[in-house]
Amino acid sequence: MNKTLWAGLYLIIAIGFSGYNYFSQIVYESKFSRAPEPNSILKEGGNAPFFHSAFVSGNLTKEVHSATAVSLSNGELLLFWYGGEREGSADVAIYSRRLNTETAQWGNVRKIVERQQVAGSLQRNIRKLGNPIAYEYGQNEIWLFFVSVSVGGWAGSSINLQKSFDNGETWGKPQRLITSPFLNISTLVKERPIRYQDGSIGLPVYHEFLGKFAELLHLDQRGQVVNKYRMSKAREAIQPVVIPRSESQAIALMRNVNDSSDHRLWYSQSADSGKSWQPLEPLQVPNPNAAVTAIPLDNSDLLLMVFNNHPSERIDLTLALSMDAGKNWNLLTEFEKEPESDEHNPFSYPFLVTTNNEQFHLFYTWKRKKIKYVVFNQQQLLSWIKNKNLGTKILEVKHGTISDT
Repeated sequence: MNKTLWAGLYLIIAIGFSGYNYFSQIVYESKFSRAPEPNSILKEGGNAPFFHSAFVSGNLTKEVHSATAVSLSNGELLLFWYGGEREGSADVAIYSRRLNTETAQWGNVRKIVERQQVAGSLQRNIRKLGNPIAYEYGQNEIWLFFVSVSVGGWAGSSINLQKSFDNGETWGKPQRLITSPFLNISTLVKERPIRYQDGSIGLPVYHEFLGKFAELLHLDQRGQVVNKYRMSKAREAIQPVVIPRSESQAIALMRNVNDSSDHRLWYSQSADSGKSWQPLEPLQVPNPNAAVTAIPLDNSDLLLMVFNNHPSERIDLTLALSMDAGKNWNLLTEFEKEPESDEHNPFSYPFLVTTNNEQFHLFYTWKRKKIKYVVFNQQQLLSWIKNKNLGTKILEVKHGTISDT
């Protein structure tokens, strides 16, 4: 094939991935729906500090990865991950386990999604399954997004949506999201969706073919993609964590995949409900080409993040606090630390979630063999904050306000 034909082929593919002609005809205006503020998570008094850790994935598969969880309005927590002989093997399935947060009792491990099941429902070849992410869309209604690959590696992936209308007890058939009018490949998911005022959602996604970049998909109430917004360019950033600060403002933290950079976490902001994003800027936080997780606390300036605090290896897992909406971070404590490790990247893919009993639940991949679980309460968090002499500062930020610009 000559150079002209190759250039034409790449142009067609690039247009297909941009989806400009397909999505730009749809006008779908919506503003962020700010989540209800936590019930004074950072308050004095209450219970004594509490901290506990355990392995929760069982021993059903040789390897496990990419844990995610959703806190349900009934007080339960649903955990999901994928496991199999190895990442990308044909036996990989998505598993789930239920936690009663009041009694601290875990249910049995259940296999939720299998490769053959997805292939049959979609009437297409499915080579492997990957990252799940769950979202409580409505009362008893859970949306489970997950990655599948029909051809090639992760660059040939698509996102699927499977729904449950009984809090995850049973699941309907998966549907494949249409994220591009051409080929519809190379879209992956890692972090939780955000909600818009009209009931639609924003799903942070990323691409790994003809570039490595982040996008925000806009899905309607049925789960159909109605628009998408580019968050980064070229081969710089993937796996965005999006945190709304108001109806129009949001910040994003992104994994740094730029080999020519100095390996710091990427940061961006939006002032128009996610439709456009400022150019990426590096934070004073290292990032060894690794996913991070972050959640807001009592107001939109206070954020918690779990990340690998090393420029090149995932040999630790650290909790940090920001008091200025993610621009600067204060280290609070280390959950894992291995200065010398025979295992490559032993601690990865953290996912942090809060529950309505004012507890923090962290899940992450432990040496690819297990999903490790860490739970601590608000008093334990306050203890870490006070040990770093941040108590007075955080109270000032906590009672501050933000204007919607």
